Amino acid sequence: GRTASGTSTWQRDGTPPDLAVSLPSVDGRHGWYVSEVDLSATATDAISGLSVLNGSLDGGTTWISFPVHFTDGEHLALIHARDVAGNEVTVERRIRVDTVAPVVQIKSHVNGNVVQGGVHLSGSLEDATSGPEGGKISVDGGHTWFPVSLHTDTWSFVWQSGEVPNGEYTIQMRGLDRAGNDSAISTVSLTVDNAPPAVSITERWWIWETGTLRVSSTHFPIESIQVTIQDPQKRWKEVVVDFDPGRNSYTVKWDRRFADGTLAPAGEYLVLAVACDVNGLCGQDAGRIVIPEMATSTETISPSPTATSTVMSSATPTATQIVPAPTLALSTPMPEEIPVPAQSSLPLWQIIGLLGLLMVIASASVVDPRPKALERLGETLKMIAQTKDNSSNNK
Repeated sequence: GRTASGTSTWQRDGTPPDLAVSLPSVDGRHGWYVSEVDLSATATDAISGLSVLNGSLDGGTTWISFPVHFTDGEHLALIHARDVAGNEVTVERRIRVDTVAPVVQIKSHVNGNVVQGGVHLSGSLEDATSGPEGGKISVDGGHTWFPVSLHTDTWSFVWQSGEVPNGEYTIQMRGLDRAGNDSAISTVSLTVDNAPPAVSITERWWIWETGTLRVSSTHFPIESIQVTIQDPQKRWKEVVVDFDPGRNSYTVKWDRRFADGTLAPAGEYLVLAVACDVNGLCGQDAGRIVIPEMATSTETISPSPTATSTVMSSATPTATQIVPAPTLALSTPMPEEIPVPAQSSLPLWQIIGLLGLLMVIASASVVDPRPKALERLGETLKMIAQTKDNSSNNK
C-alpha cells in the first residue's frame, strides 16, 4: 500500500469582530439632533477575518449597508458584524432627529382687540416630533421676554395691562420644542384702554344757575358725551341731552321740566354726565340741581357760586301774618251847656281811601313786614279821628 504524510495547522477563533459605530455629536437638547444624521460603522477581525458588516432599521427584518441616513423621527438602528469563523456581534443605537420648529399661535385675541386690566392671553404650541417644551412672550417689542404656562400643547399668560399707558401694543409669542428648535414669532396687535375720559361736573347748583361740564380724553378720541337729569324717586321720565364731543367745556342748564313735561317740584335732582371714548370705555361724574321751596321760573335772586343748604330769599311773595295792634277809642269831653250832637258817619270818600290804604299796607307788609307799617297805620287812624273831631266841632 501507499502511504502519505504531511502537516496542517488549525487556529481556533472564538472572538467576534471588533465593531466601531460612528455618529456626529448631538447638536440639540435632551439627546435630540436638530439636523439630519449619517451613521457609519467599521469592523475588523484579526483571526478569521471579517465576513459581514450591515445594519437594520426594522429590528433585523431587513439588512442594509452603511452609511445610513436618518431624517426626522426616533430611530433604532442595529449594527451587525460577523467574522469568517461565524462569530457575530450586534450593537444598537437610538437616534432621535427633529429638524422642524414648533408652531405657535395666539388664539385668545385678534388684531385690534381693545383690552383692559388683566389680559388672559392664550394659544397653542405644537410640535409633532420632540414635543413642545415651553414658550416666552413679549409685550414691549421683544426687549423683555416672560415665560408662559404650558399644559400639553396649550400655553397661557396673564398680562397686567394696567401697568402700561393707554395705546397700541404688539404682543410677540415664540415657542421651543424639546429638541431645542425655536418657533417663528407669532404676533397680535392689541389696544390698551384702561383710563377712561376724565369727566367733571359742578357738584351742586341752584335751578336758576348753570352747571359746568368739563371732559378730556386720556389717549383715545371721545366719541359721545351725554348728560341725564333724573328724579331720585324715578317718578318722571328722565331728561337726556347729548353734547358735541368736539369740545372740552360745556354749560348745563335745566328748564325744570322732565321729558314728559312735568314741572319738577322743590328738591334735589341727580345730574349724571357720561363720556365714552371710541373704544367704548366711559368715565362719569355726578352733580345735583337744587330747587328750593320758593323757586319760580322768574327767579331774580343773585346766583351764588355753589348751592348750599342755607335758605335763600325768593322774589315770590308769601303771606306773612301781622298781629293786629290794639286800637284805642278816642273821646273828647263836651261842656255840659252844649248839647252833644249825634255823630254822623264818615264820608264815603274817606271810607274808600281808608280801605285802599289798608290794602296798600297789607300788600307792603308781605314784602317788607317791618314795624313801619304799623306806625303808618297808627298815624293814619289818628289823622282820621282828628279830622272827624274837627268836623264835629264845626257842626
